[in-house]
Amino acid sequence: MQVIEFLPNYSTWDEWNGQLVHYFGEQSFSVLPEDRWREVAQSVAVNPVFDKYSVPDPGAFENWQDWALMLTLAVNGDGA
Repeated sequence: MQVIEFLPNYSTWDEWNGQLVHYFGEQSFSVLPEDRWREVAQSVAVNPVFDKYSVPDPGAFENWQDWALMLTLAVNGDGA
């Protein structure tokens, strides 16, 4: 079971993206600037490690924080 232990509510994009790369390093997620957050989000959405979760479509969100929070809830459940 995967768990996302870092929350977007308390992070900058650089911190959150860095934590994603750190905790899921074997997945080779990119470190990109905030204006390219959807590229990182899309790579998470299509990654086989997250197949069993309802990863939200990044295109449906205006900002990375809302998307990342929904990702966290999808992976961790409502107790995130």
